[in-house]
Amino acid sequence: MTDPDIRIIRQNRRSMMMRVVPGAVEVFIPTRYQSGDRCVVQFIRKNLPKVQPHLLPAPPELITQAQIMAMMQDYAARLGVQPARVAFRDMRRKWGSCSAQGTITLNTRLSWLEAPLAEYIVAHELAHLHELNHSQAFWAVLASVMPDYKARIHALRAAERALWSRE
Repeated sequence: MTDPDIRIIRQNRRSMMMRVVPGAVEVFIPTRYQSGDRCVVQFIRKNLPKVQPHLLPAPPELITQAQIMAMMQDYAARLGVQPARVAFRDMRRKWGSCSAQGTITLNTRLSWLEAPLAEYIVAHELAHLHELNHSQAFWAVLASVMPDYKARIHALRAAERALWSRE
């Protein structure tokens, strides 16, 4: 197996950590270290073999946050809604959420998904601005802008099983 793309991210943290993402391995290091420091190189050499069995293939084309925001504007216009605020967070088990105040929070890992699945998440959260529940009325609102939403849900569940099972 070829070596994966290794992305080194300096953070305000005490210890080093390694995480598998589609197409790469992210190595989080304390800000006091540089990527070429001996302890960082040793950490990567020691831990890379442990994570290689869990490597995820890179999706055909990653989606950027700018593309997700464009989807957001498109579906907001179709639904006739405007979120009060849009935020991105790294969440372990949720793709997105909508608060009663109109804030939509999206998982930064949406870029791991194919565009139609990310589009479903965006439309789903925006539909909550009409109905803040999963009632029949909510699903009717979602179906009005995305008639194939059920097929996308099934595809999303399959993608989730592949992604989350490797963490």
